[in-house]
Amino acid sequence: MANDSPPDPAAMFRELVTQWERNFNALANQIMGTESFNRVMQEAQKVQLGVQQTTADVMARRLAALNMPTREDVIRVAEKLHEVERRLARIEGLLAGGAAVASADASARPRTRRPPPDYLGEEGKS
Repeated sequence: MANDSPPDPAAMFRELVTQWERNFNALANQIMGTESFNRVMQEAQKVQLGVQQTTADVMARRLAALNMPTREDVIRVAEKLHEVERRLARIEGLLAGGAAVASADASARPRTRRPPPDYLGEEGKS
């Protein structure tokens, strides 16, 4: 018995798209494998990085002219604020813990060792 059903246009279209994708991928792989393509891509990346740097420099000058902070300035302030909050939390912990320890054991031996430098923070840096 012969197949009397009409051809499925959607299946034909899917097959056409699949074949087109295979051919395009083969061509793209062939082109991208060449040395000249690699050189062009490297030059394009260099140009893009140059444009980004120039844009950042221009923007920094404009912000400075308007007396506004740059992204780096805001990040630097946020880092300093985080450091101050960390130190404040450490001081609060010492005060809360120190009061409990002092009242619990007043006859403890005196401390003779110094704490490590990083325990005190980076007070020497500016």
